[in-house]
Amino acid sequence: MKNRQTHKAFTLVELLIVISIIAVLAGLVMPALTGAMRSSDKLKSLNNAKGIATAWQSYAKGERSRTLTADTVHDWAFRLASHADLNIPSFWIMEFDPIVADKLGSGAPMPANIGDKFGTNWKISEEFKAFPLSWEVANKTQPSANSNTPLIWSRGLKATGTWDKNEGVFGDQGGHIAFVDMSVKWYDALQNEDAPRGELKVYNETRPTFNIGQAIRGGAANILKSQTE
Repeated sequence: MKNRQTHKAFTLVELLIVISIIAVLAGLVMPALTGAMRSSDKLKSLNNAKGIATAWQSYAKGERSRTLTADTVHDWAFRLASHADLNIPSFWIMEFDPIVADKLGSGAPMPANIGDKFGTNWKISEEFKAFPLSWEVANKTQPSANSNTPLIWSRGLKATGTWDKNEGVFGDQGGHIAFVDMSVKWYDALQNEDAPRGELKVYNETRPTFNIGQAIRGGAANILKSQTE
């Protein structure tokens, strides 16, 4: 006579316990993963800001001193592509940027170049022009500007010294600022208990300010912003 093997099934209570354990473990792991990803994004943002500032230094303080002037932030980036060899869209278009991610999610391809060269002539890429950029720029910054003068910063910085929740690359959590001396610093905000009057300096002065427009040549009118639509 053959012995009949029986298989005990999980009870509903046991299944609920297993699901609860999985949920707890996921709750412990996910914050760590999110934190690691955010740290990686911040590192890439810092490196990109450094790269753009370095390219600007090469252009503005090269064999002859010159001021980079453009009508749009895309044209400003194109000038660096054609004159300072920074023809890499990913320096300006960061995939973790929510607005960029939405654009990519709509089916738009990541541009291959900022500009294309035809013989000795350069032309800005139409695909690049169609993308929102992750940086804002202080246009007409002079090569002789003080070292603490902001040059570029993460998109979404408001006159109040905070980043916009909807337009900020990192939401309202903060962003990077690169200065004309190629230094880069992360700011949660430009005004806090330690610096109630602001972390920046008024352009060519020593007075502190949290308004990015006051810290650059020509004020807010010289800020080049990326379209976000």
